[in-house]
Amino acid sequence: MPTVTTDAIALSNVLAELALRQLPCGGWAALASSSQPAIEPTCYAALALGSAPVGDIERAQDFLLRTQNPNGSWPVVPGDDQEGGWVTSLAVIALRDLVPAIPARLQGFHWLLNCSGKESNWFWKWKFRTADRHVRFDPDKYGWPWFPDTVSWVVPTAFAILALNQLPCSCGGLERIPVRVDCGIQMLFDRACPSGGWNAGNGVVYGCPMAAHADDTAIALLALSDRG
Repeated sequence: MPTVTTDAIALSNVLAELALRQLPCGGWAALASSSQPAIEPTCYAALALGSAPVGDIERAQDFLLRTQNPNGSWPVVPGDDQEGGWVTSLAVIALRDLVPAIPARLQGFHWLLNCSGKESNWFWKWKFRTADRHVRFDPDKYGWPWFPDTVSWVVPTAFAILALNQLPCSCGGLERIPVRVDCGIQMLFDRACPSGGWNAGNGVVYGCPMAAHADDTAIALLALSDRG
């Protein structure tokens, strides 16, 4: 007969497995067979273990603080991407309950506020309205890129919205955050697939409607969860 377990036991087993996979540096690798820590899996694991009595959450938080770039962003893997990447949103979310991390998070928020898709630049707005018409989107509605100096994509935009929405107030040089978040939200609506949901990028390419992806749709819906 199949083994029957409760949700609590299953969750406990998963959390214990996460704790076992924590690397000596405090981070996690993307694969069980790898010893290379990465920011994305570390943030997910830290969020999962944050409310559980397993794993060394403090060591994970210290790892995130050590790997922050001087400009306030985070790289995808330590020592790489000195200009930062989309995982900055995940890092400031994962550090949300750590009081000593407040200065680092503020640096991260400032970096996110100043990072935007390349289509926000006047030249690229003109380009997407005239010369490059293969994709259908409004360049006035832009979000966040995977990496600086590239165009906006759905997943990094959704995570940036989630991160910036955690700020209790827009002050200290962050007064533009509500407007910036609203622009990102408008970008998500503009890039939705005609049949509903989202894929990684645009809803229509070369005149063809794109199919939605479950993971991209779920992340976009998280970012829109407080929008009636």
